[in-house]
Amino acid sequence: QIWRVATASSPFDEIVQSSKLPATSRSIAWRDLDSVNTIKMTAKRMSPSATVNDLAVHLVMYAIRRQLNEHNQKSSSFRKIPEKVNIVIPVHLSGGIIPEGEDIGNKIGAFVATVPLPSVTESSCNDLKTISRILKHEKSSPAPMISWVLAKLCSEYMPINWTKYNMRKLNAKAVAVISNVKGWPFQVHWLGRKVCRLCAFLPLPPGIPIGAVIQSYDGNISFSINADSRAVPDANIFADWMVEEYARMK
Repeated sequence: QIWRVATASSPFDEIVQSSKLPATSRSIAWRDLDSVNTIKMTAKRMSPSATVNDLAVHLVMYAIRRQLNEHNQKSSSFRKIPEKVNIVIPVHLSGGIIPEGEDIGNKIGAFVATVPLPSVTESSCNDLKTISRILKHEKSSPAPMISWVLAKLCSEYMPINWTKYNMRKLNAKAVAVISNVKGWPFQVHWLGRKVCRLCAFLPLPPGIPIGAVIQSYDGNISFSINADSRAVPDANIFADWMVEEYARMK
């Protein structure tokens, strides 16, 4: 993790810096994807160890590749697209379960993983296998706990500007933060009314241009995109690329 922080670069840095849009501009989108069971079967068919989250990371990476290609097509100068990029994956330190006698709190750490940007034409099978192996390894490392401790210390004892600076420096130039939210497997009611849909959006951490949330509810999976408009001018197109790649894998 320390080596990644020291040596990282982001293909979006030059794009963001050359944009005339304000740094606060955002582009958002939301999509239904498929049933939980169908997505699980699709992931397992391509790689026995792959999870829904692994497949979701692959879809985001595919869309990032397409987005970088589009930036190149519209630019007067060619920017080399890397084969791999860094991403941030949040991890609930208690496995998403609140132990008896404890408050909900914010027991969420994170780790940085270096994952491949998939080809837009070749088979996705090998990329998904690689992503699955990398995420499994990084999640079992001490990184999520260390990040939680550092974030807690910074938020409690440092000025807010220092905390933002540290978060920006320690994200290893990640191009995206990708979180998964496991909702109720059945439909719930609120004040006697059926809750038809749930939709979560991820606030962008300092220095990261793309936030994606993959969530399940009532047996189905949907996702949302919250992006810096300088990096992703149209999140709806970005989301369409993700759906397109899933259809190709399916």
